[in-house]
Amino acid sequence: MDLPTTSAPLLGWTFDGTLRTYQTEVLERIPVGTVGPLHVVAPPGSGKTLLGLLLATREGDRALVLAPTVTIRQQWVRTAESLAPTPASVSDDPERISDLTVMTYQLLSVTGDGSPFDDLARAVWAEELIATGRTEADAATWLAELAVDSPAAYRSGIRSRVRRLRRRFARRNPDELARVLHPNAVALIDRLVDAGVRTVILDECHHLLDHWALVVAYLAGRIRERGGSPRLIGLTATLPSPDDEAEYENYTQLLGEVDYEVPTPAVVKEGHLAPYRDHVMVIEPTPAEISFIRHHEERLHDLVMQLLTTPDAVSYLERQLQPEDEDEDEQGAGAEALLERAFANDFPLTRSCAVVLRVVQPQHPLLAVIPPLLLDRCTSEDLLTVLTRFAQTRLLGDPDAHRQWDYVRRALADFGYMLTDRGLRRGRDPLDTTLAYSAAKDHAAVEILRLELESEDADRVRAVVVTDFVEHGNSRGMIGDAAAGALRAFELLAADPVTVRLNPVLVTAQHLRASAGDAADLAAELTDLLAEPVLVREGSGPTRELRGPGIGSGRMVAALSELIRRGRIRLLVGTRGLLGEGWDCPAVNTLIDLTAVATSSATQQLRGRTLRLDPEWPDKVAHNWSVACLIPSQVDLDDTTEPRRLRRKHSHLWGPSADGDGSIVSGLGHALPPSAMQAFDRVLDKDPAASVADVEAFLAESRPTRTQTRRQWRIGEPYLSHERESVRIQRVPHAPLLHTARAAGAGSIGAFITGTAIAGGLVALVDVLGALSIPLVGGLALALLCGVGAAVAAAVPVLGRALRDRRRPAEVYRNAAVAIARTLHEAGRISPIDESTIRALRQDGDRVRIEVGGEQRDRAMVAGAVEELFGPVRTPRFLLQTGRAESGRMRLSERIADRLSPGRTLLPIPRAIARRRADAELLHRHWQRLIGPCALHELQGAAGLALLRVARSSEGRLDGTESRTRIWG
Repeated sequence: MDLPTTSAPLLGWTFDGTLRTYQTEVLERIPVGTVGPLHVVAPPGSGKTLLGLLLATREGDRALVLAPTVTIRQQWVRTAESLAPTPASVSDDPERISDLTVMTYQLLSVTGDGSPFDDLARAVWAEELIATGRTEADAATWLAELAVDSPAAYRSGIRSRVRRLRRRFARRNPDELARVLHPNAVALIDRLVDAGVRTVILDECHHLLDHWALVVAYLAGRIRERGGSPRLIGLTATLPSPDDEAEYENYTQLLGEVDYEVPTPAVVKEGHLAPYRDHVMVIEPTPAEISFIRHHEERLHDLVMQLLTTPDAVSYLERQLQPEDEDEDEQGAGAEALLERAFANDFPLTRSCAVVLRVVQPQHPLLAVIPPLLLDRCTSEDLLTVLTRFAQTRLLGDPDAHRQWDYVRRALADFGYMLTDRGLRRGRDPLDTTLAYSAAKDHAAVEILRLELESEDADRVRAVVVTDFVEHGNSRGMIGDAAAGALRAFELLAADPVTVRLNPVLVTAQHLRASAGDAADLAAELTDLLAEPVLVREGSGPTRELRGPGIGSGRMVAALSELIRRGRIRLLVGTRGLLGEGWDCPAVNTLIDLTAVATSSATQQLRGRTLRLDPEWPDKVAHNWSVACLIPSQVDLDDTTEPRRLRRKHSHLWGPSADGDGSIVSGLGHALPPSAMQAFDRVLDKDPAASVADVEAFLAESRPTRTQTRRQWRIGEPYLSHERESVRIQRVPHAPLLHTARAAGAGSIGAFITGTAIAGGLVALVDVLGALSIPLVGGLALALLCGVGAAVAAAVPVLGRALRDRRRPAEVYRNAAVAIARTLHEAGRISPIDESTIRALRQDGDRVRIEVGGEQRDRAMVAGAVEELFGPVRTPRFLLQTGRAESGRMRLSERIADRLSPGRTLLPIPRAIARRRADAELLHRHWQRLIGPCALHELQGAAGLALLRVARSSEGRLDGTESRTRIWG
């Protein structure tokens, strides 16, 4: 029976404890009565449950809590009962709606096979048919016949409507949404609304995709129909990945943007999560895998060369490098002029065609007119880019070449590339599969555990190895007899004489294994814990299978977690489906991540398994390991998927900077020190002198101990919880940004003329009045002397500024960032930024770190533009030439100032600014005001190509390690 409702029943709930700093900040920042949904992101262990309850009690209305699991549901009940005036105010029974009712999402689940949107899309389609004059029965019959007679057309129609529905389903009438909900779910939701529920707390709200998002939308719609204002409070540790645009749009449509994010470092600093360190081990594939990769490289190269050495393909290359004259006045232009036009039309494609032509026809006469600077290494990307454009341009549109188009498309599909009329898309190809699930990663797990067992805290190590699969179902590209996955990794760990001492156990939904020597004892202990028999299956080899008939995987994992706490098991191997979100074992302090997922949600949830405080080890420090498999530099094939996956994983994570400067940063900068980062990039750049072993050697000598990591976190010390975007610049001493010669010259000349004119006028006036007789020569000399004095007075401050900025070069880079921020704001791209949040810090040697604060979106756009400005020159529309005014000759004072700031610099105007010439000119003006003389060049014709050649040959300014990151604190 439902508890009778009263007006604002939650206002009487009280909390008598002490709030954490960030909890207090959330409650202060989000005022009572805020209209619209509340969206809070906070890591596991940060007190989200209490925070959600306090947000709800401030509003007073009856509330519903939706949790993803029964375990989390019970946690909400316990915390709520500690605030409620009576236990009866809290219920987890759907038959008894109370002031605060807690349920699982599954209780309100939808029905049917597949997506509920399919049924709704079909209903919308029927409505469209009825609107054209069909009857309801005729529309239903036509759709049923279409589904049978032309299933492809039917599926296409459903998919297109599903896409539209996903973008706007939360705004549809609740009666329409009710069509795809189970009647029991509709009845329960209506009872909740009738009972006065107005606040809905959505725990782990990143689950609000498709099914459950639909349920919540229906619930909110019913509250509105009854005249109420639904208040949704979304709580999550990880935002869903925006990779699935439709599902992510559902999520943000319900909850909006994040109102407050509790950063993980804040929770660690306050002592509510264990300090941690992210480590990386870099390996290369096994010899057998390298042999496969070389064969893959040869086959792909042979295929591309076969296709691009045909007369038709060579003709395409020639046409790209020598485009036809469109202007009759320019017909008969020479090869160099046509080449310049090609570069002006599409620089990246023209450069790729040039390097490919050198490979397919090394003696082609056109190569003589192509600047050697542009004929760098021909990469796999160049070959595929040219092949794609050739196939689209020459084959796709030619009916006679249809068979050749199909041949190219099918041939590339064997290598994991999908060629369509939209271009080339890379899927999970055999090369990526080989690297992502390399057998070398299993050996790396063994090596990592050996390193951990050699550390000062070896006796406290409790480790978990997590994979994507029990066994990988796709064998394309896999080398060896055993399929990748948890089973293969466990067999190796159980056979190793060092790691077997950790009493390793494998657990999946279908498997429970232990080492042969430990299986019988483990079975007996599990039998005692579970009060049900666990048996050992007979077998041979280093491992044995255990069976627990009738014991579910959830109970088994709980029992194994207890044995880990006791130290009986010190190594657990499993999949992220079982040991990811929802698994709670505070004793675990070492994670070895062998998964290939790199989304924010999966990455942070997985690492959250090691961050819980361990009552048995108050000084616990967690180690989270990633393993990256790189193609050796001696193998010419390029692959960016594995490095990109590693960078993407760490882009979601915070940690103490690996260079030891005490800052908390995101990105690879908290896992790879600068020396290892540079060696890592050299391997990717195919430097013949670089090796994967070099990277690992730099990492091995710089890995801090757990004690050192704990000290670097400075737990308990005061902190400022704010984020900044950071761009690290490598100064180029011979080409500084500031050149004051023009400004000094222009200012001094103007002052000389003005001073001379004024002095001459005064002398003439005195002479006319007869107050003083001054000879003509003397008057001229006096006027000239005054002019020189005025010129010196005008030039000295500018020259002084040059000297000052030579001593404080970071200030010049700060001014560059300020110029970018002002330009983006005046162009309408960002809100006003407090310029005091932009700063530049000089670091070791010639490094400068630019930091940008402010709102997340705005600071990210400014930092991205700064990174482009100082990054490698690719194909910009405009170049900014610093140290050069628009016109005029250099005078004496200019030459003096130029000696203080020698060199010239060409910088690419960022794309966000270069879209409109007016915006580029705006940056040009701000640069002149804040830094000094400069000239704006639009890259057109021969002059533009010449400037681009110079710019691309210039030394880069971005730091060679990791130029872009975020900083916290």
